[in-house]
Amino acid sequence: MKPYALLSTVPVKVGGSLVGLASLVGCSLVPGQYLGVTAKINETDRAYVYDATGTESVEERADIFSINPDVIARQAHEKEIAAEKINKIRAEVSSHQKGSYVYTVAPQDVLRITVWNHPELNNPSGVLNDLQGRIVNNDGNFFYPYAGQVKAAGRTVQEIRHDLTKKLSAVLVEPQVDVSVLNYRGKRAFVMGQVGKPGVVPITDVPLTITDLITQAEGLKPEADLKSAVLMRKGEKVPVDLYALYYEGDISQNKQLEPGDILTISENRYNKIFVLGEVGKPQSLVMPRGRLSLAEAVSDAGGFNPLSANAGQLYVIRWGENGRPQIWHLDAAAPDALVLADRFDLQSRDIVYVDPAGVARFGRVVNNIIPTATVIRASVQN
Repeated sequence: MKPYALLSTVPVKVGGSLVGLASLVGCSLVPGQYLGVTAKINETDRAYVYDATGTESVEERADIFSINPDVIARQAHEKEIAAEKINKIRAEVSSHQKGSYVYTVAPQDVLRITVWNHPELNNPSGVLNDLQGRIVNNDGNFFYPYAGQVKAAGRTVQEIRHDLTKKLSAVLVEPQVDVSVLNYRGKRAFVMGQVGKPGVVPITDVPLTITDLITQAEGLKPEADLKSAVLMRKGEKVPVDLYALYYEGDISQNKQLEPGDILTISENRYNKIFVLGEVGKPQSLVMPRGRLSLAEAVSDAGGFNPLSANAGQLYVIRWGENGRPQIWHLDAAAPDALVLADRFDLQSRDIVYVDPAGVARFGRVVNNIIPTATVIRASVQN
């Protein structure tokens, strides 16, 4: 029997007959929220899966789990496996060391071309602009005296030098040609959102990675959401976990950027957890850059309300990968249970809920009924 069911025994005399006062207000009018579901005491974290085609009980609409030492140990083991994978990736990248990267010239790049012992070719018009390089046109070519149109786009500087040397050999004896990129303007990556200086960063002969892009954009702002950065590449969204990159050493997240890539880093205020129910100060909490445990969330919200909280009914509600809600239950009435709460990591958009105690629920029902009883009594006396 639920505590507020006792109200059905409270009689009120109206017009010579007795009626149950709870019948007047109905159980649906019990104020506040109440969850009251519990995983079996000796059960592990195995989910209860029900066919939800019948009634609409909580057990049928959600999977119920118990927060116990087995769950905490398994989560710690999963973290160890993830760390081993990160170390393996780090070793593979260290052995590779980006040695295969070669820059190819793009339209709008500016080339510096020097033909040794032939100053008339290096600056044929005698104006400063010629010393500032030759721009690769949108068709991928550039003009050079005695060589005509030279293809540059999609080629390395070594390939351009070889082609230009071959063409100049028709008019010069063993020309010594040097080609380099004076200004990288053809390939660019973009960074937007919570960085110091959003904008455009050129891609050069040195590979540009995500960390390079952020560094050149003057770093991350304190409000940056490290968990949900997005790399837009050729119309597709690629998730990037900057937290795993910066704090866990997962360099697989440090992707090498390609021309036209757009990295967007959103604001952390959307990355919250919600603490509700019988706590000192129900509120939403912004997830920090590090981990946030269940114990920390309850503490930041003022702890359990000593007058109304049922510490034995502490819940974490989240969406599971199967699209069903998950309800994680912890009996925190015993102080040692808070050790489990401190090791249970919360996720973004989690809801932490503390049930009210039975006496508190009963008191709220009574407070809801008193105005009704007062009106009824006044009408009977009149």
